[in-house]
Amino acid sequence: MIGSLPGARAMRQLAGSATVAYLAVLAMSGIAILLTVALPPGERGLLVATTTSAAVGAAIGGLSLETFLLAQGRRWLDQAGRRSLTLYLGTVPLAAVLGWLLARYTSEAVPGLSAVGAACVAASNLPAAVGLTRGRFISVYRLRAAFAAVTPAVFLLFIVLPVRSATAWMLTWLGSQALLALALWIGHGGPLGAMARRTATNPERLARLGVTHTGAVAQVFTYRFDQLALARYQGPDELAVYSLAVAAIEFSQAGAVVAAQRTLGDHEQGSAQRFRALLRRTVGVVLGIGLLALIGLAVIGWLAPGYVAALVLGAILLPRSGAVAVGKILSARLVNLGRERATAVIAVATAITAVLAYALVAPRYGAAGVAAVSVVLFALHSTVTALVVRAQPTPVASATPGTLSRVGSGG
Repeated sequence: MIGSLPGARAMRQLAGSATVAYLAVLAMSGIAILLTVALPPGERGLLVATTTSAAVGAAIGGLSLETFLLAQGRRWLDQAGRRSLTLYLGTVPLAAVLGWLLARYTSEAVPGLSAVGAACVAASNLPAAVGLTRGRFISVYRLRAAFAAVTPAVFLLFIVLPVRSATAWMLTWLGSQALLALALWIGHGGPLGAMARRTATNPERLARLGVTHTGAVAQVFTYRFDQLALARYQGPDELAVYSLAVAAIEFSQAGAVVAAQRTLGDHEQGSAQRFRALLRRTVGVVLGIGLLALIGLAVIGWLAPGYVAALVLGAILLPRSGAVAVGKILSARLVNLGRERATAVIAVATAITAVLAYALVAPRYGAAGVAAVSVVLFALHSTVTALVVRAQPTPVASATPGTLSRVGSGG
């Protein structure tokens, strides 16, 4: 009787939503970030510099496998063979090397931990990409949410003990990444084993992979080089405050990630209308959650005076969040239409501008200047991408029938 009520049905739908599962991942990460304000700014800056170097190294070395495989579709994945698998496995050592190099660049990170962390993230992204391509969005994000909860749980213990050394906090983050990689391989690594046992009948589409990843790498530099530049030119204290503001505001973009993945995998007729609807809904969610994030930053500044400046930085960064969300979905639409080169060109142009601008602004104007520059950069990126999407013809027929029905609904 109860199960048939509209409210109960809504709760079941909510529990089975990929977007909600992804929000749970972001929530756990957000709680972990919130708890790190218990560290002195200098120690927190060391933690942020190390984990950011690892994350950027994994993003660059990971070859954008989630985006690439989603764009190819499940049928293509089921025909890939040993050569593709070798290429994908190579992302793990590549990410480790890049994580180490980026940590050295910041001069405020621990290179060894960044390298291992980048390798773990890259190792977990490979089975996750396979799971998403096979339509198992909910399963992948539930695993990510479960293991993301490990970090804040241990951080709470550190606060009670108390443990104020960044090294212990970094090792906790590293351990959760390693456990997640293991769980994803157990849950979604089966198709990778099948790839090792067969010879591919189709080429690896390296050109498309390269173009897709070029755009993604450029976006990584646009997203994260601001923090690396601040670590290098302003030190860990200012990075600690800025990164807190960025993390709070970026939480509002959570729905854009799943919306972009759905746009990317939607090859059925009517995809243009669904894409526009997703875009409108996502922008509304971003603005609403962004305002809540600012309230949260105000509370943090009241509880921890060392982070009071994060509220001002968050207010500057709020428009960036909306521009980023729009840009993600628009870029996914372009890739869905086979226009990877357009997304790559736009992203590379934005990244080159970002690297130059951040390096020039960070030494003189610090976090506030970097925040303002990032808003302008992302606004320009989303505007140019929107113009290119608008110029594209609407597909008449389905490219891969049946894809949309699986996206976000698989277990």
